[in-house]
Order: sequence, then structure tokens, then C-alpha cells
Amino acid sequence: MARILLTNDDGIHASGIAALRRALEGLGDVLTIAPAANMSAVARSITIDRPLRPRPATFGDGFAGLALDGTPSDCVRVGLTGIYGPPPDLVVSGVNLGGNMGVDVAYSGTVAAALEAVVRGLPGLAFSVEEREPGWLDEAVPLLRAIVVQALEHGLPAATALNVNLPDRPLADIRAPRVTRLGGASCHDRLLLAVDGDGREAARVGDDLGAGLGTDGRGAAGDGDGHGAVTEYAVPCDRAPADHWAATDFEAVAAGHVSVTPLTYELFAETALELLSAWELDPDLLRA
Repeated sequence: MARILLTNDDGIHASGIAALRRALEGLGDVLTIAPAANMSAVARSITIDRPLRPRPATFGDGFAGLALDGTPSDCVRVGLTGIYGPPPDLVVSGVNLGGNMGVDVAYSGTVAAALEAVVRGLPGLAFSVEEREPGWLDEAVPLLRAIVVQALEHGLPAATALNVNLPDRPLADIRAPRVTRLGGASCHDRLLLAVDGDGREAARVGDDLGAGLGTDGRGAAGDGDGHGAVTEYAVPCDRAPADHWAATDFEAVAAGHVSVTPLTYELFAETALELLSAWELDPDLLRA
């Protein structure tokens, strides 16, 4: 029987991990270790300055798990120690409330947990649904289960995780899974800026940034403690066009498909080797 480690980044009491736990019922021996609190957008960070404290927790439909005062990657690392039974054969993360597509995967704690598994030589799956308050997540449980079954039966290539994004639609309206490429930067990215002072400088900076970044014009008055105005800006976005056969994850989910994107943790840029070989990196030159 497969040994499955389940985690997420929204926290052990989030609705997404409960749905995914239901999807895993009967597929293997499931160990759940998830953050005790919301750890969204912590990427692959780990805790190094204090001991981690796992606590028993009940979540979802009465499932037993461990709530850890750490990050999603911490949860996977704890699961790999073997202190709670044999190490897992598969790590499953999610379901994140909100999509993890395009370059947002670099920030995602949900995706980070799957990549932590891959770094340790295990297959990892990361699941997300496009809406932060999904209306159809319970209906998607059979679909989640089917994808996990495929991973268990066929395996994954070495050093590869799967990043799965679901549209928030009734199950009957969800179109077939589609293998996709990563799109560009999310067009929903927002940045809040506050500048100390009376807010006038913040407004001037906001005008300049807004001209280049496309501010939506929303802002709030200062907080009365000299912290100035808070202004919200839209950060530039770029969604790459579809390839000749594989659409981007953004395009697939928008069209009602389940997006399945293979990811690797490999950051080495081999294509840059030839360019860098022409650099003058003589030690005497660098000391000049």
C-alpha cells in the first residue's frame, strides 16, 4: 500500500486540504502534516532558528493529522524523518484556495511542498483551485482522486513535480485535463505601498509608479500615526502566448480545462555557459 504525505500552505483547517484528504481515502496510508496557521506565499522557506512543534489535530470530516508551527517545506521535511512511520512514496499538497499559475509558482508554499519532495527523490503533486472562495470544490473530489491515481500507477519523471490547477466550475462543466506550459506573471498581482510622513510624498511616488505600473487609483488615508497613505498598485504582468500544442496554464484554466504543468527545481541555466565563457574573470582583473 502506498504511503502518502498530505500537506498544504493554507493551514490544516482550510477547506482545500479537507477536500484533498477525502480524495485520497482508500488510496494508501495517508499521513497529514500541515501548517498550524496560514503559510501562503512563503515559497520554499524553512525554519532554522527554533525547534518545530507538531501537535495532533483533527480536520475536515474528523481526519487525524499533525499541525506544525512551520512552513509547507518544513512539513515535508518532518514527514521524511520517519518518526511518524515509513517515509512517504508520494507527497500531495493542496488544494490551495487560489490559483498557482505562471511565475506565481515561485512564491507558492503549495508548490514548494511538492518541489521539496522532488528534491528528496520523491514524486510531488500540487493542487490549486482558481478561486479563493471556491463554490464547487467538493464536486472536484473525484477529479483530484483520478489525478493522484494516475501518478501512483504511472509515476513521474525524475526530478519532476506536477502543478495542477482546477477551474472553479461544476464537475460536469470542467473540461478534460490539459498539459500546459507556465504562463508569465499573474495579471492579478497587487502591491500595497505606504510611505512614512503625511502622505504627500507617497502620492507623488504613486503618481510616478502608477504611470509605469498601471495603478488602479485606489488608496487609503494615513493611519494617524505618521505612516502616510496606503496606495494599491497593479504590478506589470505578462502571460506568454500558447505554444503550438500546449497552452499556458492561464489559458487552459480560463477555458475550463484542468491545467497540468510539469515542474522541476533545477535552476541551473545551461544556455548561459557559452556566454559567460567570454567574460574576463581573471583574478588580477577583478582585484584591480
